[in-house]
Amino acid sequence: MSEDNTQCHDGGTGPSELEPYLMTVLSKKFEAITRDMTQSLLKSARSNIISVARDFSSAITLYDGRQFMIDEGLPIHLANIHLVPQVTREYFDDVRPGDCFLTNSPYAGNTHHADYTLHSPVFCDGEPLFWTVSRAHQADVGAPVPSTYVADGETVFEEGMHLPSVRIQREYEDREDIVRMCTENIRVGETQWYGDYRAQVASVRRGETEIQNLCEEYGVDVVKTFVEEWLEYGERMMRQEIATLPAETISHTAHHDPIPDAAPEGVPVTVELSILPDEERIVVDLTDNEDTIPAGFNLTEATTVAAVYGGIFNNLDADIPHNQGCIDRIDVEMGDGKVVGRPEYPAGTSLATTNVCDTLFNAVQASFGQLGEPYGMAEGASGMPIVVSNISGVDPRRDEEFVNQVIYYGGGGPAVHGHDGWMMYGIPITGGVIYRDSVEVDEHQYPILVEENELVPDTGGPGKWRGAPGCICRYRPRDTEITVTYFGNATEFPPKGIRGGKAGGKAATKIETADGTVVDTPSINVVEVGPGETVIGRFAGGGGYGDPFERDPERVRSDVEQGYVTVDGADEDYGVVLEETSTGIEIDEDATRERRNEVER
Repeated sequence: MSEDNTQCHDGGTGPSELEPYLMTVLSKKFEAITRDMTQSLLKSARSNIISVARDFSSAITLYDGRQFMIDEGLPIHLANIHLVPQVTREYFDDVRPGDCFLTNSPYAGNTHHADYTLHSPVFCDGEPLFWTVSRAHQADVGAPVPSTYVADGETVFEEGMHLPSVRIQREYEDREDIVRMCTENIRVGETQWYGDYRAQVASVRRGETEIQNLCEEYGVDVVKTFVEEWLEYGERMMRQEIATLPAETISHTAHHDPIPDAAPEGVPVTVELSILPDEERIVVDLTDNEDTIPAGFNLTEATTVAAVYGGIFNNLDADIPHNQGCIDRIDVEMGDGKVVGRPEYPAGTSLATTNVCDTLFNAVQASFGQLGEPYGMAEGASGMPIVVSNISGVDPRRDEEFVNQVIYYGGGGPAVHGHDGWMMYGIPITGGVIYRDSVEVDEHQYPILVEENELVPDTGGPGKWRGAPGCICRYRPRDTEITVTYFGNATEFPPKGIRGGKAGGKAATKIETADGTVVDTPSINVVEVGPGETVIGRFAGGGGYGDPFERDPERVRSDVEQGYVTVDGADEDYGVVLEETSTGIEIDEDATRERRNEVER
């Protein structure tokens, strides 16, 4: 970043006011602060969904609400996190040092009601410059069912408490009335929720202290200059990247499975992207989508823009800083009262961060495939199936109530040009950031036993680059009854491949009864599972990229050797004929050549 090519905010060029080395140093120091915030929460949170699975994100925004610096966090959390401080500033004109605010309302810039967003102002030399922000998914929020997801919740009044930005701390002390309201309206509120809340407070306070130390070390004026140049740098990088793309208008429609009583035909999600390299801008039109549905699957403004930004970023240079300068080069046109876009109060948005949002992610990232190679990313596994369900009940070993979400998915990653699908991808809205649960820890903390959790061969979408296979998981309660709440997808519309790639394997949900009978169950359900019964969940595989018959036969052989593809699957899906020899699995090159030549594609 030299003086002769530094671009100003208006698109022109001019000299940087900071030395290049100082830009690098300060950017890394701010990144380190967000990582410190993350570690504070990770090491002190109470619930497994935060302390093990890492369903949370840390960020710093500018005081005026512009996106500034983010840590490794969930795509659904971070691309929109600047919206919450903007709303808080509209509500409060007396923000002071020592304040901390809590927002979980989807109608106040938040994602959905289960993500509690704590944000604290950062004052330096008496001037408010930043907000430190911690967003974490709660194990329970006091909804009518022991889950943070209410699939049949037609309105926000069925989702539990909504807090549209409340001051929960003043002068660094809790407001006891607000805390008491939360603890008494949330299951295990005084133990689990309060522990997670205090961990989030520690996170934002750590960030506040470190930023103040940074301002003291370098001076407020230097830090303020860096802030503006960092946003300009993000804008310049984004402009340059868009300028290299073809000038095209592209579209893609992805599909969510039918939703009982709300969307019996399913939910199609259509995006149209206009890439304008001359203007160095991308325009995304989402207006051609259905009206809100009477269920909790409607997106919020925050989750809509996050899915759009995330799907685009999945196709661009990963080194572009995802700050306000970057996202300002993307225009999102959305309708009001739509299942994708801005909902009209009080439409239910309980699952705004997952199912249909995953579908929007898929539609955006897959649409780039129409530009030709090397662009595009296939569709990934989606939804909150029974392998990532909420479980609740009473643990007879301790006579204690429990409620938490378990994360047992694996695979599901979409293929991209040059790379097979990521085995630990999970779903689009998490993008591989969520960690899988430790089976041993879960079995210690909850009255369950996990009997099987492994990848399933021939479920990754075939392609020149293969989608990651899906997984199967079996678990059961120990000598008690548990409530299992889940919201699956991809049982009817599996993740599609692009550019000739094939779809991944479908998801499925079953229950094995005490007498050994295996029965299919709805993919969206709340079910009581008793002693002797077993939950069986199948997670979808990711879509493939490119013609499967162009896949390197050696890669197919390796897939078979590792158990991702069977010998029959190699023949049928890839046209690769294999034979077992005394030294292992080998390619029959003549038979493979003949097999591939006989198939017209």
